[in-house]
Amino acid sequence: MKLGSDAVLVVSLDGSVLFASPATEELFGWPVDLLSGHLGDLVHVETATRDASALHRILSGNGDPFGQLPEAEMQLRSATGSAVWADVATHILEDAGGAAAAFVIFFKDIARLRELEGLLEAASQSDPLTGLYNRNAFEDTLRREWALALREKTHTSLIRVTLDRFDAFVENAGTQAADDCLVKVARTLRETARRPADIAARTATSEFSLLLPRTHGMGAETISAYIQVAIEDLAIPNPVNAAAGGVMTASVGAVCTVAEQNGISESHEFILSAAENCVFEARQEGGNRVKTLVKTLTR
Repeated sequence: MKLGSDAVLVVSLDGSVLFASPATEELFGWPVDLLSGHLGDLVHVETATRDASALHRILSGNGDPFGQLPEAEMQLRSATGSAVWADVATHILEDAGGAAAAFVIFFKDIARLRELEGLLEAASQSDPLTGLYNRNAFEDTLRREWALALREKTHTSLIRVTLDRFDAFVENAGTQAADDCLVKVARTLRETARRPADIAARTATSEFSLLLPRTHGMGAETISAYIQVAIEDLAIPNPVNAAAGGVMTASVGAVCTVAEQNGISESHEFILSAAENCVFEARQEGGNRVKTLVKTLTR
């Protein structure tokens, strides 16, 4: 169905289908002659909002023509069980005497609109060069995961990766070589953050971050060591990094904590600053190395 076109369904007070436009079949997948037997299947009852619950009552023959009529965007269900996003508006059809006789329900297909909104949201969370999460999306995710870790008393690990002598590399090799380098490093980090909950992000020009929820200290140390070696093994030429054989390397800082505190929502800042300190120590010692901190917080 074209975006903006409406499917129209007229349902009697007892839930019988009085009229169904051809677009209802296109939207929901049920042939018009079979739709009556499946009206109750159109709404996800388990996760229904107030409007969706009201729509379900109307479709089930228990609607209240004097109550609040459903009018909202909601997720419905097709004949195949897949989700259908529609903007729903409901009106009362009166008989000749002015009494409520039926419900008229308009369904506007907004699947494409939802898809575009999803793409826009994804774009707002992504670094345009590498496709990884950007800094804002990363820190928003960290706040949520930290709050979850506080409730569940689980480990949270954070790894910071800073490319060594990157500014000098850009001056020597140019911006295109720099972009190619960042893309290759990002690919390595994306392949490292394999679990669904793991997040890889580009959090500054030449800085990357990995958030590893429910990862213990040994896991964070192992992954950090792998990243440090993997970036060096990319063998990206970086003549200004002579101490490391003229290839791009990274200083890596890893922190693992179990937070044991109550009511301190801003405490995720600890893990950020601790990882920064680890990276600073690695760079102070010449780069191309890993520094780690495993700590339990108590307050």
